Amino acid sequence: MRILAEHIRYTAGTKFGTSREVFRDLSLLVESGECLGVIGREGSGKTTLLNLLGGLVPPSGGSLFLDGVNMGAAPDRAGGIRRRMGFTFQFPEEQFLSPTVDEEFRSLFRVRGIPEGERDGRRDAALRAAGLVEPGTGARSPFTLSLGESRRLALAFVSALRPAAAFLDEPTSGLDASGAACARSIVEGLLAGGCTVVIATHDLEFLSGVARSVLILTEGGIAARGEAAAILADRSLLAAHGYPRPPESLIR
Repeated sequence: MRILAEHIRYTAGTKFGTSREVFRDLSLLVESGECLGVIGREGSGKTTLLNLLGGLVPPSGGSLFLDGVNMGAAPDRAGGIRRRMGFTFQFPEEQFLSPTVDEEFRSLFRVRGIPEGERDGRRDAALRAAGLVEPGTGARSPFTLSLGESRRLALAFVSALRPAAAFLDEPTSGLDASGAACARSIVEGLLAGGCTVVIATHDLEFLSGVARSVLILTEGGIAARGEAAAILADRSLLAAHGYPRPPESLIR
């Protein structure tokens, strides 16, 4: 899925009743099949950008085109576009709705129109990819899972959907090395299937292994964007935006 944002503006309300301009004039192109990493200080708008690019929230101004469809001007087509997407939230438990893991999968597959003959195979493969292989996992309540297990399950849902675009918010937060390896494998599988992946994270080591390009957000918009290897090896640029040390994989 090709993502084009043109002159996006977004103003958010605050809990004090005031408003804050998150993006003033943001333009961005993510080519189909690309993996884009989004980094920046807390409050720079990483989650907001994912929600805007994924069409979860409308911009205050500007236009978003997904596979050439203007999401604001073509509401009749926008729903079909959204059904081709996958999301993981910063707090994964916020996306769970069903009493058991299996029922969560069934509901997701039904809403997305996944053929019945494919559902069990997709669920089992996704749980294996996420490292959730303990007997009885399907009968557990998703609300009783640990943070790491919840994160893995959210990634499993995206893997099972095989979306055209995936928006992953802090996909490795709370994961140990094994979980991070599963997350990387899932992202690599999505990319191999032609999926466009946008990842908001503070985990630069993870990005260095999967992202083709990286952008740095600052208050109001984009501070820098470039090839992942170049951005993640630029010590002075990273330090200026709250990252004092580049990923170990890029330190020579």
